[in-house]
Amino acid sequence: MNREKINSNLLLLLTSTIWGFGFVAQELGGEHLDPNAFNGTRYTLGAICLMVILFVWHKGRSVEGFRSMDWVKASLSAGIFLFLGSLLQQAGISDEQTGPGKTGFITGLYVVIVPTFGLLIGQRTNFQTWGGVFLATTGLWMLCIGTKQISTLELWYNYRYTDESPLVSSGDLMVLCGAFCWAGHVLVIDRFTNRVSSLHLALGQVTVCAAFSWVLAVIAETPTVGDFKAAFLPALYLGVMSIAIAFTLQIIGQRKANPAHASIIFAMEAVVGVIAGWLILCEQLSNRELAGCLLMFGGMVVSQVPIRFIRLGLTRRARDLVD
Repeated sequence: MNREKINSNLLLLLTSTIWGFGFVAQELGGEHLDPNAFNGTRYTLGAICLMVILFVWHKGRSVEGFRSMDWVKASLSAGIFLFLGSLLQQAGISDEQTGPGKTGFITGLYVVIVPTFGLLIGQRTNFQTWGGVFLATTGLWMLCIGTKQISTLELWYNYRYTDESPLVSSGDLMVLCGAFCWAGHVLVIDRFTNRVSSLHLALGQVTVCAAFSWVLAVIAETPTVGDFKAAFLPALYLGVMSIAIAFTLQIIGQRKANPAHASIIFAMEAVVGVIAGWLILCEQLSNRELAGCLLMFGGMVVSQVPIRFIRLGLTRRARDLVD
């Protein structure tokens, strides 16, 4: 793996770390604002920060990037996927039967969806990447579906013979649909990242997402000034860190990264989310959850380290033992 790809993967890992801490902010902000109002607030803050970064970085040449037709296409397509994914995730995480843990697991399913979508558009995915996907998905399941969860058989029995909650709640379905949107977002960014300016694309997609969010908030929600004040700090973190900084790092990092590999690294946000919950919300990690973190890390390593490099290392090790 060359230095450019290593640097890209490190940027993507930093991005997933920032997003992982964002799960805590989403949970806290969702207690005060409905999904569209909260998303509109955080994406507006993110757009303002991105605009400042853009004008400082490009100075007098900042307007040139907005004149490209590719920028318009990229901003609209990425912004729509971003809006849908954010709305479905924020609405799902607020559901009593879903919650942050299940949201992290179901959202993480896009590590499987990305390479599957990639096959449909002609991208090749090798056996090594699928092995990493399997380990990452297994780790996500162990991490986010705790030992206190009801068994699948019990869920099926309750759904079939009692009046208790169905096997899949509305929140689960919303987050699952959101996972397909996040997969589409990764592939759209991969398609346009080398054709438009990174900062211009980040600002364009965030602006589109904020606009759609405010339109729905005005139509369907009734937030108060007090609600905005209570949710301001979580929205500020998400706007500055998760949106302005992380989305810019994502676009820069994906220039040299394989989209399937990128999706696995992004899935590390679930691990970081659990760690952030432990640090900030005093949530405890069980042995099962720790094992899930290790599997997630193993999936990332397996997908990144070339097989020929592993074979070469084993061969040299065997020679050293013989000598």
